[in-house]
Amino acid sequence: MPLNAFKRWSLKSRVTVFTLLIFFASLWSLSYYASRMLRSDLEHVLGQQQFASVTLIAQELNQEMADRLRALGQVARRAAPAIQAGPAATQALLDQNALLGDLFNFGALAYSRDGTAIAESPLGAGRVGLNYMDNATVAAALTQGTSSFSEVHLGKKLRAPVFGMTVPVRDATGKVVGALSGVIDLGLPNFLDNVTTNRYGQTGGYLLIAPKQRLIITATDKSRHMEQLPARGVSPVLDRFLDGYQGSAVMVNPHGVEMLVSDAGIAATDWIVSAVLPTTEAFSPIHSMQQRLVMATLVLTLLAAA
Repeated sequence: MPLNAFKRWSLKSRVTVFTLLIFFASLWSLSYYASRMLRSDLEHVLGQQQFASVTLIAQELNQEMADRLRALGQVARRAAPAIQAGPAATQALLDQNALLGDLFNFGALAYSRDGTAIAESPLGAGRVGLNYMDNATVAAALTQGTSSFSEVHLGKKLRAPVFGMTVPVRDATGKVVGALSGVIDLGLPNFLDNVTTNRYGQTGGYLLIAPKQRLIITATDKSRHMEQLPARGVSPVLDRFLDGYQGSAVMVNPHGVEMLVSDAGIAATDWIVSAVLPTTEAFSPIHSMQQRLVMATLVLTLLAAA
C-alpha cells in the first residue's frame, strides 16, 4: 500500500516530501494569484479608460439633444400667432424655418390645441390631419405645458422607428395654444450615427439604449438595431446598468459573448450610451504573459522536484 510504503520512509525523506509539497502548493498558488490580480488590475485600468470615453460621448449627445430642444423652443416662441391664424399661416412659419429640417431628419410638426397636426415640414409626408394626442410628449406639451422627449416608437405615417421632442406653444398670456415637435427617423442618416459608426477597439462598439423600454435604439453592430433586451432577472449586471448604474463591469451579453462594458447616462433623455469590448480583445495583452507565468512555474516545479 502506498501509505504503508510512506510510513517505512525515513524521517528525513518524509520531511523532504512534505517540504516539496508545501513548496509546490505555494508556487502554484502564487502563480494563480498573480494571474488573477494581473487580470483584475488590467480590468480596472481598461474600465476607467472605457468609462471616460463613453462619458464624453454621452455629454456630446446630451448637448446635441439640448441644442435641438432649444432650437425648437425658439421657433415655438414665435409660433402662437401663426397657429391661432390657422394651418396656412402655421405651414408658412415652418417653411421659413429651414433649420428645423437640418436638425430633424423627418422634419417638424405643428399641432392645434386638440393634438391634430395642422402643418408639417417638409410638406408631403402625409401627417397633416392625424391626431397625436395619444403620443405622451404631445399630450404633455398640450395639457401640462412641458417640453419632453418621446420614447422610440413606430411613426403613425412612416411605420418606422422614430423618436421626437415636443415643446408647447404659448400665447402672450402664457396659455398653451398648440405644440411643436421635431422628429428623428432612425432608419435614415441622423446625428446619432456620429457615435454608432465608430468602433471601440478592433471588435467593440457603442450602443444607445432606452432603459425604460429595455431597448437598444441603435448600435455599431447594425444587427442589434432595435433589439429588445432580456427581461429583468435574466442578467443581474444588465439590470444594474438599466437601473442607473454608471461605470464599468464584465458581463455576458444576450448573445453569449463576455464583454467589458461601460455605461454613461444622457441626462436629457434618460438614455444610456454603452461602450462594449469583447474580453478576448480587452485582455489579450495579458494572455501571453499568463502563459509565460505558467511555463516559468512549471520549470521551477521540475527543478525543485529534481
